[in-house]
Amino acid sequence: MTQDETVQMVLAGLDAGGQPISDNLLQILFEDAPDAYYLSDTKGRFYSGNRAAEALTGYRREELIGKNFTQLDLLPRDQLGKALRLLALSAMQKPTGPDEFTLRRKDGSLVFVEIRTHPVKIKGKTVVLGIARDITERKKSQELTERKKSQELLEENIRKLINSREAVIQAIASIVEMRDPYTAGHQSRVSDLARAIAVEMKFSPDQVDTIRVAGLIHDLGKIAVPAEILSKPGGLDEAELQLVREHPTTGYNILKSIDMMEKVAQIVYQHHERMDGSGYPLGLAGREILPETRILSVAEAVEAMLSHRPYRQALTLKKTLEEITRQKGILFDTPAVEACVTLFNKKEFKLGS
Repeated sequence: MTQDETVQMVLAGLDAGGQPISDNLLQILFEDAPDAYYLSDTKGRFYSGNRAAEALTGYRREELIGKNFTQLDLLPRDQLGKALRLLALSAMQKPTGPDEFTLRRKDGSLVFVEIRTHPVKIKGKTVVLGIARDITERKKSQELTERKKSQELLEENIRKLINSREAVIQAIASIVEMRDPYTAGHQSRVSDLARAIAVEMKFSPDQVDTIRVAGLIHDLGKIAVPAEILSKPGGLDEAELQLVREHPTTGYNILKSIDMMEKVAQIVYQHHERMDGSGYPLGLAGREILPETRILSVAEAVEAMLSHRPYRQALTLKKTLEEITRQKGILFDTPAVEACVTLFNKKEFKLGS
């Protein structure tokens, strides 16, 4: 037999076998019910309540009797309308529920309850029998499940965003390499070495990833340089050199307005600056240059020296490391150079093909 059926039998004064119930038995059923039972008029003024109602509200029944739920501040203001609707339906002899409410106990703590109401005739007067069940644990479980689902959705969206970001970065890198076939793989190798130097120098994971990304697209601005200049086998004249020197600014202007790429844009902007101020386009020096950029500058110089170019042969690893060591503190950041040398000489780092 369902709870509703049981209630209706009790209200009719019958037991499960359809026999009349004594007043004493009715009192026991009311008093010992596991849920909070209460009687009120159709205005919400309490007549009585059982032990479970006392435990649920924190009020003794003597404190409940004669007062309504607004006087006792049992419900938040935004739920008063719903409570009044239940009382109005009871006045029309209509049972209601279940409806969920937030109940404010005497000590101010909150519990979630599910309330059903049944209109009852006592001496010709309609009385409301309310049954309130504590569903706090169920609500907490539901909220936990919802939070878990929201977290999973957030993580999935972040994964999609990261994948999309990586796809865009790889696409940008590919565009640059298509424009300058002589440096195919240059950005990827620079990125790998710069990342390894950053790890060796114990940069944070976020900084390491920023350096990795900047390395992959640091030459983005070369898409504005004519292909014949990029692949020219001899030296460049002054006008051609000026066009090439504009590529950090061009790359910066493309990246600066992209969300989450502001730091990468700055690194790209500075990657040809030098510690003594002799670089371009801004002529920055020393600490004016971002720490991430100082690492990228070393990685790019090493990769360039180790790679064949139309206008010169590649250097050996020994000569390359000697050259950057000679220039540490002048053109290149000393800690970054020392970390790079350590990678090759002591940790057997290999630059990819």
